[in-house]
Amino acid sequence: MKKILIVDKNRESRLYLRTMLEEYAHDTRKKFVIYETDNGNEAVMMSDHENYDMVFIDVEISEMESAKATELIREKNSKAMIVVVSDSKDPEIRSRILRSGAEDYIKKPLDTDLFYSRLDNYTALIKSRRLHLSIHEGHNLYGDATYGRTISYFIKEYDVLAEFWEYYLLETQETRTLTDACRRCNVGKSILNSHQASTRLSDTVRAIYDISIQALNINVTPHIWIEESDKNIYFTIEGLSQINPDRIRAILNKIPELNTYIFDHYKVTILIPREKVDLCKVEIPSDPKKSSETIIMTETPKSEIQPQVVAETSLEPVVENQIFYYMDEEDLEDIKENLSRLNTLLLMVGSGDIRYDEVEEIAYYLDRIGKSASIYSESYPIARSLGELSSTINNNVQTFIDKSSSLGLFCKTFGLDLTHWLQMIFYDGAPSVNFMDDTIISNAQMVGNMLCVNESPSESIDMDDIFDF
Repeated sequence: MKKILIVDKNRESRLYLRTMLEEYAHDTRKKFVIYETDNGNEAVMMSDHENYDMVFIDVEISEMESAKATELIREKNSKAMIVVVSDSKDPEIRSRILRSGAEDYIKKPLDTDLFYSRLDNYTALIKSRRLHLSIHEGHNLYGDATYGRTISYFIKEYDVLAEFWEYYLLETQETRTLTDACRRCNVGKSILNSHQASTRLSDTVRAIYDISIQALNINVTPHIWIEESDKNIYFTIEGLSQINPDRIRAILNKIPELNTYIFDHYKVTILIPREKVDLCKVEIPSDPKKSSETIIMTETPKSEIQPQVVAETSLEPVVENQIFYYMDEEDLEDIKENLSRLNTLLLMVGSGDIRYDEVEEIAYYLDRIGKSASIYSESYPIARSLGELSSTINNNVQTFIDKSSSLGLFCKTFGLDLTHWLQMIFYDGAPSVNFMDDTIISNAQMVGNMLCVNESPSESIDMDDIFDF
């Protein structure tokens, strides 16, 4: 259930916006609780008592200037999605409200398709903001605590499933995933070069893909979650209650490498260990109250480990995470504010309705974050990559719009990585001050290269080469 506040001096405008929100909620089977006021002071007071998920505010309101009301509401609720809805043609008014904390601006009269598309983006972003950025209980059936970085795919159609497949099975993405895993858990080269770990990842993705195909074929929309802990990666697929359990078991059992998973009647979690262990397939009797199959992992007793294996897995000392305090509070707050607005815009990439001015704003916020980070030597490598990406986007705005459908996944992942870097370095703790530098820099270069690549037939990438591995 999402709480929405409409702030508009005109009663007819409030009624029209309420009607559109209610129709959207009905069509998408979402539940909205909608509040209204024409008064800026009252809107601020209402925000003291309710944490609104979305606030739609017009330029013309009573008692208080809209920009001031926006600023005060933002101070009370940093996670609210504040959207200006107005027929004002004054660009200075728009700029002032956006600087005060609003994250988007929609012109009146509202275009139904555009507004509904934006609501899709707003609700998705609100959902992502609700995910804790620190240690939290995950979606996996093991009940294990996982890192705040959680990747999810809501499989509404085959294209989304294709994105999941490509992200985890293309060689470059697979290598990066394993590299990140090794860096965070300090296992070192032993698992990075492990053919077994790579094979298990591929088999897991293929199994989840096959299960999702079964779901889509009967018009079921499953949800995939990928979570990480210090020892394991968890792939969970849920929403399977309408699928024959025997079909799911057949998919899981036909791949012998998938020997660590939990399955119940609507959900499967496959566990990929990050450390070298011997895996035993052990059947746990089903709980009568919860029909499930459980297969657990056991570790080889230390007495049975050969000396050379111990040497292989002890290449690097364990490094404890630490919080870094090198950045001034004012600069850190600027980065947080600009990153929040940047993520809002990045979420819209790939939606099919990204505008010229919104692409320019993406470049602007990248530049702002880069400038704040460039003051410090510790974050200068990231700052430089953000500045270069900002310049590339500014020089290729129309290309960005034309390629937005293919850029969508990369931009969303890029924003999540920046958020994860900020949270771990300055709040939760990271293994080093350069945590995630390589990932962020390479992702920025990837997006920039996609804008600059010459797609003439003579220079295009041979697809046969991509899948030749």
